[in-house]
Amino acid sequence: MGKIRANDRRRIVAAAHWIEEHAQEEIDLAAAGRETGLSAFHFLRLFAKVVGVTPHQYLIRARLRQAARLLADDDQPITEIAFEIGFGDLSNFVRTFHRAAGMSPRAFRRLAQSGMRPQERKILQERLARAA
Repeated sequence: MGKIRANDRRRIVAAAHWIEEHAQEEIDLAAAGRETGLSAFHFLRLFAKVVGVTPHQYLIRARLRQAARLLADDDQPITEIAFEIGFGDLSNFVRTFHRAAGMSPRAFRRLAQSGMRPQERKILQERLARAA
């Protein structure tokens, strides 16, 4: 596959924004492809080439970023956050979050709510964005 056309690039960027906006929902490859007007296979190839990760990896990262914001700014129970952001079960969320952040959601919340400096918070959120 050669150079990516500007029109295809715009479609993929729009799809990435769509995934961000719908991250808490069940999203499958066919639905994301339909949003761009591409077949699922072509969408997957283009998305990975433009964004650098698969649509599924991008979706997980979007959910983890949303989780980090909720954990830091909200007192909602962790279980509710996991389900609200689109994880099907708590153990999967905790395992995925821990792998990405290097700490459990509970430890992240404690740290974030105990006066974490904005720079520290940004570093953790960037780590979440690169993980998964």
